[in-house]
Amino acid sequence: MIKRIVWILWFCSALSACAGMGGQLGASMTVVNYSGKGYAWVAVAQPTTPEQAEAAEMVKPYGAGGIMCCVNLPAKWQPGMQLVVQTKDETKAKTAAEWSKENIPLQLRTVSVPPYEASDIGTVWVQLLPNDKVALVVSRYDPSNVNWPGAVKGWPKPSVEYRRTLWDRDSDLLKKQLLKMQKAKETATQSEDKRGYQEAIDSIVWELKLLGGRP
Repeated sequence: MIKRIVWILWFCSALSACAGMGGQLGASMTVVNYSGKGYAWVAVAQPTTPEQAEAAEMVKPYGAGGIMCCVNLPAKWQPGMQLVVQTKDETKAKTAAEWSKENIPLQLRTVSVPPYEASDIGTVWVQLLPNDKVALVVSRYDPSNVNWPGAVKGWPKPSVEYRRTLWDRDSDLLKKQLLKMQKAKETATQSEDKRGYQEAIDSIVWELKLLGGRP
């Protein structure tokens, strides 16, 4: 009970910290990625301090981030209001050496904030769209809700090409594991070890059959 009370007090204080001052209200931030490109960094900043992130997240292709705190918004929407969205592409490095040589630039996009009421302020939704386009929506509803005010509705749906990429990746990994287990079984000298390897082989073969319905 004491732990629960402490958690509630902490949660309330966190919300208060997000509340902002001087006519500002604090909103959480959630990133929704409708593109086939992953991002190692997505953040929201104010136009006056474009490189100072207020909330940040990473997101996979056709994925969504968590609830990040916090973005300061005026209690009353103002015409011409904008926020800066920072993005950094996901790494393509396969080794630490490749990663150390990568220099992925931080991209800054100034995005218009559509009209909202103070009662709407719950989350700043950052929608990452194909062709490097970005949209912002301030709403207490999520994109699947009938009351969602944004133009892009619903959650991301992976493209067939992306699903095929994942299928090929998973299939290749399973085939490599299968080959290792088969070789290990051939060199095993104990019957108990051979049975263990055979069980692993059977399990991998079953997983490959499940992947048989390639998109």
